[in-house]
Amino acid sequence: MKRSVYIFAVLAILTGCNEFKDTNGTLPESVKESVETGGTGTPAKPAEAPVTPAEGKPQSTVKSIAGKPEADVTALLGKPTATEDGEWTSLSTEEKTPFVRHTYKADTGDISVMFIEGVAARIEVRPSEAFKYPDDAIKAMRAAGLTVEDGLAPERENPLYLDFGRVDDFYNVRAVKDVEGNPENVGYVKIVTEDRFK
Repeated sequence: MKRSVYIFAVLAILTGCNEFKDTNGTLPESVKESVETGGTGTPAKPAEAPVTPAEGKPQSTVKSIAGKPEADVTALLGKPTATEDGEWTSLSTEEKTPFVRHTYKADTGDISVMFIEGVAARIEVRPSEAFKYPDDAIKAMRAAGLTVEDGLAPERENPLYLDFGRVDDFYNVRAVKDVEGNPENVGYVKIVTEDRFK
């Protein structure tokens, strides 16, 4: 049995099988241990580390930034390209709350994050790729990093936007027509993270 495990390990290395190799091209300790102890179980595939801005490919999915404080979002997306301060009015309570909005450049496009009460509460993603409105609204939401099933119908339709309600457990997701640029395309995808930020 040990011999077959050794043969498997050698073949995996010689044929360039990267499934069990780490970033240096060597076998991880869990695989080496399995080979040395004669284990027959398949080791778990090592978790991939998140990409950081220092590596040049910022993590840009809305799921990774929603509800996070400003420092965490900036650590993931890099230095903002624009900043705006203002007052946001809650639809349910009509209370005014100060906000800070940062715009970041990311691999998927521009991401505008409104921080309310210190967390990323309202996020707008302007995809770098053109998506036809309304036909490609689901593709635009996927480009923003959301998990959307094919054929998902909007809960509300308007000539300017499509509201899809809860997607990925966010309070609301909206695909908005690009009225300022090309009205045939989706301008941005707007995510409201929680109902208190509606």
